[in-house]
Amino acid sequence: MTKTEKILLKRGIRPTQMRSKIYKFLKRKQSAVSLSDLKKAFVQNSETNKTANRTTFYRNLKIFEDKGLIHQINDGTGMAKFAVSDENLKSKYGTDLHMHFHCTDCRKTICLPNRISEESLPDDYELSDVNLVLKGRCEKCRQK
Repeated sequence: MTKTEKILLKRGIRPTQMRSKIYKFLKRKQSAVSLSDLKKAFVQNSETNKTANRTTFYRNLKIFEDKGLIHQINDGTGMAKFAVSDENLKSKYGTDLHMHFHCTDCRKTICLPNRISEESLPDDYELSDVNLVLKGRCEKCRQK
């Protein structure tokens, strides 16, 4: 059994060949990936292209998100992006509470390493969603 298959099984996800490929692709990326970006990357492989369509990708991303393997980021571009969640950073809210940075030049969105304190929300409030996005220019774009 591969490392990827073990990770998927640990989260309660049946490790199919497509799910393993999608997870490996997301894990290698330094920035968040849109559904369109994911589809484009897999279109290059004609064998994958025959068996996967937009619905297949979306369905698998939804399963990954529901199981806490990835998280969705709304960076203000109108297109949801996805990144692998850090399994070691779970909070009492069941999510990895951290900020994201969206570069307005290259349009990449990355997860920032610092966590948000769980104490920021009073005890009598119930959290249903988190979307923390900082916008500006990344280091590479600032050097241009």
